[in-house]
Amino acid sequence: MNVDQVIQTIIEKKLLTSRDVEGAKQRWFVANRTESADVKMFLKWMVLNKFLSEFQAMVLVSGKVSALKIANYKVIEIIKTGAYAGGVKVQNPLGEQFALQFVKDEVIKDPALNNKFQGQLQIGLEIKHPHLAGLVDNGESNGHSFIVREFLEGESLEMILSRRGKIPHQNAAKIMAIVMVAVAHAQEKSVPCGNLSNSDIFLATNKNQPKGPKTVKVANAFISTGMIATEVKVSPEGNIIPVTSGGSFTGVKDLTLAEENFRVGKLLYSSLAGKLSAEVEGSGIFPALSSITPEAPEELAALADQMVSSNVSDRPAKIAHAAKALRVSLAAEEEAVAGRNEEYIAVPYVPTMPNFETTQPSTPKLKKVSNVRPDVSEDDEEFSIKKLIAEFNPDVRDLTFLGLGSVLSLLIVAFLHLITGWHFMSLVCLIMGGVISYSVESFCNWRNSQNNDAQSAEDY
Repeated sequence: MNVDQVIQTIIEKKLLTSRDVEGAKQRWFVANRTESADVKMFLKWMVLNKFLSEFQAMVLVSGKVSALKIANYKVIEIIKTGAYAGGVKVQNPLGEQFALQFVKDEVIKDPALNNKFQGQLQIGLEIKHPHLAGLVDNGESNGHSFIVREFLEGESLEMILSRRGKIPHQNAAKIMAIVMVAVAHAQEKSVPCGNLSNSDIFLATNKNQPKGPKTVKVANAFISTGMIATEVKVSPEGNIIPVTSGGSFTGVKDLTLAEENFRVGKLLYSSLAGKLSAEVEGSGIFPALSSITPEAPEELAALADQMVSSNVSDRPAKIAHAAKALRVSLAAEEEAVAGRNEEYIAVPYVPTMPNFETTQPSTPKLKKVSNVRPDVSEDDEEFSIKKLIAEFNPDVRDLTFLGLGSVLSLLIVAFLHLITGWHFMSLVCLIMGGVISYSVESFCNWRNSQNNDAQSAEDY
């Protein structure tokens, strides 16, 4: 396959718009490029310039171009890490990106599991919650069922903890309060919430405002995680299919409500204390949070300890109760911070003046206000041109600057007119009119301030 054939395949599979294809061709086929006919160099260049993904380039080299589409979705890449590991990043005809996940063939073939899957799918497609990554579609490709989820851009809680160690307790409490509300909503609808690990909690960015506020999202809700294939491959025929588990499939086991609540507690605890050690993960015994994060408020630390307690009876019965306790802790801390801030508000000192009694009442002073437009003749000295010039008192430098500036402006306009043929006179007049208006207004304000200062001196 040569470069021209690769470009033709890109057009046929609609990997790029016609405009992007023409732009790439103009940039690649230049006179001094000796490797313009090298397919591998061309595809490497396309990846470096973000015209194609590495997976798309690999498929084009192999010639198995069927892997570039799944049903009506264009394949961008196979997801290897994170919450959607084992899924496929795809794009619909409108340019929107999603995460496509295959359902295990064993689930579809088992009547009981298939009925359970169809029930979860129906509820998941109906739920539209701002903090649950939604299901948007489902279908079948080459005999394998799949679901399509909202694709989350941003950082997971795992990434944040790896980068920062732990999260400030105010931010952690706000994030986990939202997570608890989302989990409570899913539990009300009797659908699972996924693994509820640090990798499943996202601070998702808005595609329209990448630098704007982030939204807390719970990934992999609605469908039992045991039903979703964890690995995909490209078949000899060139299709993307799920890797079967063979004889290792032992069924699907969902978390109980108590286990989900415990995992949410682990999320809260690790957000405040940092990533949990292997010893803590293995034993399930969590040290008192106050010994690790002493700056955390007492109520917040007590709630985190309670949610990960080894004694199940000590944990909150419902996640909604924990969410309410977390909101109360946040409100109490905000009130305490507001109270501390009030202590630092300085009250200005106002000295008291002695009260002197007088035999005669004081006469209030009346300030004289000059008329806005006094009734005087136009040739009066107050309004004469000579008077104004005398007040402004321009020197030779001011007059020279004014004259040269005007001449230079006219020369620039004439030069631009000769070069471009455009007429700038209307624009110049408009700009000069604005400058003149501003100058006159500034001069009048200055003159009025001088008069007012003089009048005030006379009154007092």
